[in-house]
Amino acid sequence: MIDKGCKEKMRVKVIVNSRSGRGRGREQTDIIAALGQQYGELDIFPTEYPRHAIELAASAVDEGYDMVAAAGGDGTVHEVVNGLMRGDKAALPLGIIPIGSGNDLAFGLGIREKAEEAVQRIFTGTPRTIDLARITDENGKSEVCDNNLGIGFDAIVVMRTETITRLHGFPMYFAAVLQTILFYYNTPYLEIKFDGQTVNQRSLFLYGGLGQRGGGGFLLTPDASWEDNLIDTCLVNPIGRLTMLRMLGSAMKGTHVTSGHVTMRKNRVITVRSSSPMPIQLDGEMFAYPRDNIHEVTVTSLPAAIQIMV
Repeated sequence: MIDKGCKEKMRVKVIVNSRSGRGRGREQTDIIAALGQQYGELDIFPTEYPRHAIELAASAVDEGYDMVAAAGGDGTVHEVVNGLMRGDKAALPLGIIPIGSGNDLAFGLGIREKAEEAVQRIFTGTPRTIDLARITDENGKSEVCDNNLGIGFDAIVVMRTETITRLHGFPMYFAAVLQTILFYYNTPYLEIKFDGQTVNQRSLFLYGGLGQRGGGGFLLTPDASWEDNLIDTCLVNPIGRLTMLRMLGSAMKGTHVTSGHVTMRKNRVITVRSSSPMPIQLDGEMFAYPRDNIHEVTVTSLPAAIQIMV
């Protein structure tokens, strides 16, 4: 599927978010194009508006490409992955050129930020098949995530990053966490079914991970794997602001899993019902804002759903 042989060059469609990494995408475009000429046929398509990457990725199959590469951060990868999905499987393999703020998926897969290495890996790397997860709300809206999802406090953090302009990467996420601790406190009553087992409680947030890292440096699901057909979750009890601040260090190291304030689980299907509208983020992108008035979602593991060049 990926090996085109020595006589025929592989065609790769590169979708570049020129705004990724606070402008790094624009700077890297020429570098990526020059590097690509050494290995195969590489065509660059900059995104022009939100969710444009979904459309560009979706058309790649009919255009005859062998692979689609996402040049950007976790949000760009998220959109490209959703554009590649045909049912519960991706139609083409994915390459990643990590030039965004968080790059959590790339970090977890061992793909580092040097453009030279990333472009070479697209053409000469090894395909790795990983799980995804699909989230569907009460109105039938559905998307897949490739690394993480958050309901509640964690999603409010992502909302706050949308207003931070002078920071990027982990400092931006950390600043957003501190702002959210100071200005947001909501512990809705949740009814959650973990593979049919019901849990009823108030909660600060529910976080789900296919990978270990989110937010540019938080290891909220340190034991997660992309290859076990399971979604790791971290359910956080109602806790005070001082406790939140104390737990930041352990959340960055992944040692919070032993705290009595959280419950860790591994499941294939998770249904969440909330007493109040749920803010929801997928891979650092907002799936639902509080104003969308979403009270119920189902999250389902999609085993071996996409190939990524690593």
